[in-house]
Amino acid sequence: MIQELREYSQSFFFKLLLGIICVTFVISFGIGSFGDRREVIAKVNGREILLKDYQKAYQEGIQSLRQQFGENADAFAEQINLRQRVFEQLIERELMAREAAEMDLETTDLELQEQIRRQPYFHKEGRFDYETYNTVLNQNRIVRHEYEDSLRHDLMAGKLQELLTQGLIVGSAEVEEIFRLENEKLEIIYLHFKPEAFMPQIAVTAEEVRSHFEENKESYKSDPEFRIDYFTLGLEQYTDSVKVREREIRRYYERNLETYTTPAKVKARHILLKVETEGGEEKLEQRRDELKSILARIRDGADFEEEARLHSEDATAEKGGDLGWFQPGEMVPAFEDTAFRLDTGQVSEVVQSPFGLHLIRVDERTEEVAKSLEEVREEITGILTDKRAEKKLDEELSRLEFELPDQSLEEHAAALGLTIKNSDRFSKTGVIPGIGSVFGLIPQLEGKEVEATGIWKRNSVQGHLIYSLQEIREPEIREFDEVKLEVKQDLKQERALELAKETARKGLEKTAAGASLQELAEEHELEVKNFEFTASTKFLPQIGQNETFREKALSLTESEPFGLHEGEKRSDLIQLLGKRLEEENTEPVKEQIRQRLLQQLTQSVLVKELKRLRDEAEVEIIIPVFQPLKSAS
Repeated sequence: MIQELREYSQSFFFKLLLGIICVTFVISFGIGSFGDRREVIAKVNGREILLKDYQKAYQEGIQSLRQQFGENADAFAEQINLRQRVFEQLIERELMAREAAEMDLETTDLELQEQIRRQPYFHKEGRFDYETYNTVLNQNRIVRHEYEDSLRHDLMAGKLQELLTQGLIVGSAEVEEIFRLENEKLEIIYLHFKPEAFMPQIAVTAEEVRSHFEENKESYKSDPEFRIDYFTLGLEQYTDSVKVREREIRRYYERNLETYTTPAKVKARHILLKVETEGGEEKLEQRRDELKSILARIRDGADFEEEARLHSEDATAEKGGDLGWFQPGEMVPAFEDTAFRLDTGQVSEVVQSPFGLHLIRVDERTEEVAKSLEEVREEITGILTDKRAEKKLDEELSRLEFELPDQSLEEHAAALGLTIKNSDRFSKTGVIPGIGSVFGLIPQLEGKEVEATGIWKRNSVQGHLIYSLQEIREPEIREFDEVKLEVKQDLKQERALELAKETARKGLEKTAAGASLQELAEEHELEVKNFEFTASTKFLPQIGQNETFREKALSLTESEPFGLHEGEKRSDLIQLLGKRLEEENTEPVKEQIRQRLLQQLTQSVLVKELKRLRDEAEVEIIIPVFQPLKSAS
């Protein structure tokens, strides 16, 4: 049962659903809305899913990706087909809520109120504020009853999830198995037979090079070439039309005042006496008295820096206790609070911290300085302008993605007041003047036919490329004279790899006769390397993600410690040195494993239930662009 459910949890869709995008209809700041259009995009058992709700959910998803992947978010969103994923999630959200209703699960007004009160963006001075609640909804153009209905919807789905996963347990045997898998360390040494080391031994004739070319002509084709018509859409098309209000500038300044404030700093020295924890109060008082004696000498005229060199028990002693400059948050609280209360030149009383007992002297200080609104007005105006322009750009891209297939590129460009440009032919190594490298565009074009349209999302400053594919030149086999040197090098590398593999096989035979890896390394001028890893280690030190190497190493035993790994492009002799499992304080680790397995099991149950509900549901897709995913894996 557990294994069957786990298979669901390994699907890419499931990981995406739970790890990257969570479709909830809470506030998404800075995104805006798409109006109150009631265009229906699908019906689930008769209930409507609206375009505006889809658009909000999609924007939340893309915002989440931007937080994780930055400027690569749009490309990743296209790669994972984010738009379709969000659509599928909306359907499943509706299915879960309907199932909850059929099971007579309810969300009370009190539960709804409590959920709203917990949302931090409705808080003022750390507490829920009703006026802030209304203001935030209004600023995001969200109707209150729609928001509350949606939230009630989600709470019901949450109750169904809890009901479905009650009583799930993870057995101790499975915990023990995973613990051993993740914590038993294997130490190995290995000898990598690098093909490069055998290259000097390889010689090929002109006839062999020619023959290799004739037998592998398909490997020496030119890259496909493309030609497109295009226009770009970026921030520059919208910044001039954006107007930022004075109150917005002031609000941004007030909310981000910390950004425009240089914190107070002090330059200080200290004398530290460490206190052993096992010494108890008696030892603490003894050390305190020692430090008080030093303080008395300083107040009688002794030099603080010299006393620090003689008595301080940390690395700053040789510098006279100099700690340099620091600001709030960089020292432990007890030390920091005292340092920032001292005047320049003043020496503190004895201060206790987790590091021991201190005397502190402040040598210099600077006070906190905040830039005025006028000093940063231009900067803030630019930030807010770009945010507004970014939102308009995102909305325009969203519209284009839906409407691009139905109108010509010229019509779209004309509607935006832009001019169509024509590229020359280019391959993956080429450039378009004014655009730059087209390497990221090629994967899109390779799957399209002539006259197909598309959007190459780059970033808002560069501008997104809206294009129509005008010409495709298919790859052609290049002439022998053009690729002769490349063919010769390929042939030599191929033979060097075979020689390396053959030498490795003979090396394994020699280990059976008593030869060591070090002896083989010296014979072939190679290097023996070693590392430790566990069965769950995916990226092996020095090697990377090599599943066949890992499996061969894991198969070695004390009775058969040598093995030969033969991959497609590498050969290695591996020797197991030993295995060890640290048994101390394992219970906390095992409990973490138990909780992780329980979470996976819980998630698997939910995915299986979603699949059942979807199979039984009546789903009517109104807008054809939303077709079901072919596979959830």
